[in-house]
Amino acid sequence: MRIGIGHDTHRLQPGGPLRVGGVDLPYDVAAVGHSDADVLLHAVTDALLGAVALGDIGQMFPNTDPANKGRDSAEMLSLAYAQVQEAGFTIVNLDCIVFAEQAKIAPHRDNIRQRLAEILNLSRSQVSVKGKTGEGIGTIGRGEAIEAQCIVLLRPLSERYVANEVPEAIDPPGATMDEMDDERWSS
Repeated sequence: MRIGIGHDTHRLQPGGPLRVGGVDLPYDVAAVGHSDADVLLHAVTDALLGAVALGDIGQMFPNTDPANKGRDSAEMLSLAYAQVQEAGFTIVNLDCIVFAEQAKIAPHRDNIRQRLAEILNLSRSQVSVKGKTGEGIGTIGRGEAIEAQCIVLLRPLSERYVANEVPEAIDPPGATMDEMDDERWSS
């Protein structure tokens, strides 16, 4: 099993809509960013990449690359998840939080969960999305920014975690696969 955590923050500016989790929300603010600035999809991408020690979204999709200007974050997430699968893992579940003061997540939660499930080829039961406010405090509370956090649990694709199927960067430190307990790595 592998666990990853992802976090992202974007400034908000007047305009709209606000894209969260691949869904355009009907609010009069929009996130500012190099790509489409989808704070939730960026946090999920970072959680996935981090779980298998493949870096982060900025390394995979640098904002210095003109190809990433305005890029759809759903495409970036799909490409990152393909790397995770190539490393030999699949998603067990995602648990996500979106922090926003005025853009309420609850009315859109089901659509966001459905879109995340579609992008990652999961069932909605594997995707949790919660919304929290800043209670009027800090950049979230003042409506200056939006943030998202995500934790992902991964399991090996195969019955047994096989070292030669996984990039060197994500081998467990301090032990060879022969020294690992088979049950620890089974699905």
